[in-house]
Amino acid sequence: MERNPLSVTPPSWLDIDPDSYKRLLNRMAVTITKRARKRGARYQVREAIDAIHAAFQRCDGTDPYDGLPLDNRLHDGNRSPTVSPVSSSTTATFEILSLETKEAKGERNGEEFIAHCRAVVAHADASSPAQR
Repeated sequence: MERNPLSVTPPSWLDIDPDSYKRLLNRMAVTITKRARKRGARYQVREAIDAIHAAFQRCDGTDPYDGLPLDNRLHDGNRSPTVSPVSSSTTATFEILSLETKEAKGERNGEEFIAHCRAVVAHADASSPAQR
């Protein structure tokens, strides 16, 4: 995705000014790229910036797994939007999740996470209230 770095605008659902958004993208991209390189990724910070920006633009302000709204002000709460790799940490492909979902999902891909959630719900439904 080729873009002019001065023309990056935040998504409409996120309450942040363009300069702060640019700094946020850069900070996230540097952090994620450093971590990913330790796992064998070869993408550059610029690619991560573009991919993170694309993820924010695709996001409609809700968490794609639980459907609940994300905090639109980037606070450090459970509903704060955060960046998560979609499938593998070696490619610059990201999605925007709530901090709560990202922590629960961990390193699982989407299908593994959903299967785990179904197992948790099935177990909770089968358990007696005394066991919970």
